[in-house]
Amino acid sequence: MSKEQELQIAKLTTYLLPLYKKEFPIIFFWTPRSGCTTLMRWFFFQNGLLQKAMDYNPWVHSYRMEVFEKGNHYRADIIDQILAGKKDTYKLVRNPYRRAVSSFLASIDNDKIMKEIAPNYHNGFSFKEFLYLIRKIGVSKNQLNSHIAQQYDEGEEVIIKDYVRLENFSTEMKAIENKYRLLDSPILSISNSSHHLSGQMVEKGAFANVKMSLKPYGKTLPTYESFYDKETKELVRELFKKDFEKYGYNQTNITI
Repeated sequence: MSKEQELQIAKLTTYLLPLYKKEFPIIFFWTPRSGCTTLMRWFFFQNGLLQKAMDYNPWVHSYRMEVFEKGNHYRADIIDQILAGKKDTYKLVRNPYRRAVSSFLASIDNDKIMKEIAPNYHNGFSFKEFLYLIRKIGVSKNQLNSHIAQQYDEGEEVIIKDYVRLENFSTEMKAIENKYRLLDSPILSISNSSHHLSGQMVEKGAFANVKMSLKPYGKTLPTYESFYDKETKELVRELFKKDFEKYGYNQTNITI
């Protein structure tokens, strides 16, 4: 393995650890706000750990962080396995237009993230203001909270060879199950999560400049498309240019 590959492995296991188990044929990379909760449920199901994880805490990230990743030499084992090249590597990715809105809604409902990106905003802000704040900070993972930062890690293709689009999750994960002779997972039930807001996003209109604070906003939210005008579309395209280009997403069409 080249020096470039070794450096890339170190980078890919610094901010977020991929999903790995010794007996499992795939190492799965992921990014927050890109379907990671669904992916983790699928991974734990495939490895006979989903019920254990849910019993520990219905929020499966708690089990991942506090139990699963705390196993002896978890990160070191991942690095060794990637170096050995015996497991296939995948990454789950999401359309940047939808993810930007998801990141915005997650941010205005998270005090920690708000203090990081907008400590002087006490009454919420608009999607457009959010994007300009990000532009000022920068979008790489070493600059910005990973729930907002770009998905792409510079040079990741040296290590990651296959990608799954969240928009095609059910179809592509079933293909993976068939390819590797994995368990037939209940994709629909695994995909249901109380923190998903898509079911509430029914209001149509012009919301790019509307100041929002999620907690008092109510039970319904604007549709993804309603957050976009010409300016916000251009901002997302600029900020997440590498996600669009590297993952092959259409830069002109926000309707998915």
